[in-house]
Amino acid sequence: MFFPLIDVLRGFAAISVVIFHIISHFNWDSFPKSGPLVWFRIGWVAVDLFFVISGFVISLSAFSTLDKTSDRILYYRHFIRHRLARIVPLHYLTCLVFIVFIMPFMFFDHRAWWHIITHLLFIHNLFADHQGSINGVNWSLAAEMQFYLVIMFLAPYLKKVPWWGILIGSMIVAWSWRAAVFLTTDLHGPTGVFHRFVFETQLPGMIDEFACGILLARFVRSESGKRFLTQNVQRLWLVPLSAMCLVYSAQRIFWHHATFWDSFGMVVFFRTYLAITCVSLVLLCCCFNQKIVVKLSAPLRYLGTISFGVYLWHLSVIMSFKHMDWLSGGRALPVIVIITIIFAVISWVFIEKPIMAYFSRKLPRND
Repeated sequence: MFFPLIDVLRGFAAISVVIFHIISHFNWDSFPKSGPLVWFRIGWVAVDLFFVISGFVISLSAFSTLDKTSDRILYYRHFIRHRLARIVPLHYLTCLVFIVFIMPFMFFDHRAWWHIITHLLFIHNLFADHQGSINGVNWSLAAEMQFYLVIMFLAPYLKKVPWWGILIGSMIVAWSWRAAVFLTTDLHGPTGVFHRFVFETQLPGMIDEFACGILLARFVRSESGKRFLTQNVQRLWLVPLSAMCLVYSAQRIFWHHATFWDSFGMVVFFRTYLAITCVSLVLLCCCFNQKIVVKLSAPLRYLGTISFGVYLWHLSVIMSFKHMDWLSGGRALPVIVIITIIFAVISWVFIEKPIMAYFSRKLPRND
């Protein structure tokens, strides 16, 4: 199953993270504090959207592969090959570029090599000192890769277990983890909210977001889901309206508790509501597969195609410009966005796409 408009969502999420980091790194206090643009002040939530999309897309891929073969070894090889081809080359390249041009001292510090190793193994998010030490945005890749490992082994069971089991189980794990993190971390220490952020965003603390994507994948594969997406005319207004209401209410809830990290309710429960909101946006993209919509959205979909590169390149670009004290966020934004997109296009055309094409051998279907 293929839903092309999800790439529009990916592109928007990537740009949201870029603008959020420009606002943050350049101390852009004059950026709008109200109206539609205020979204970019909380652009970090786009990472939560990425997690929901990953839960959805990776589950669809895993379920589809299992439909084609009953050979578990063949399934594991196929899954691992595709995931490594998609994530590893660009992650390694952007880490290398970040070290060479932003933090070259790491080559001469023997203690830094442990940081490099943890990033190579995608376990850097497990250590507070390592989580943001090389190209800080890639903390989410560690959580993603760890989720891929979980879904690879559990997909055969997730296809069959009751949907409410996935929902309740993921909520229990995520809420328990986030509650434990809240109760065992101190905001008043020298690192402030950092340790709470690091431990809360490890895989158990984000599993409800991935699970929401899994549940949506289960829905669109079901007979009732297929009928809803192809025959139910009400979806054309009901889903957009629901998504708008959820996005609006999620923003209202956040801004009412904008300090976030000192609120037990926000730390423990808000991401679940945010995941439901993200699911509504993904479902919205699934509902509009008409040819004219797909055709008109081509430029935005291409931005989604290169969104992985946009996400991984942008911090290196920002850090390269940040040392210019006279440069304001308003002047930096268009230049940084354009350069980031150029890097993303180049890496997609010459690195990501060829590697994925080489490793994307089709799986033979069961007779």
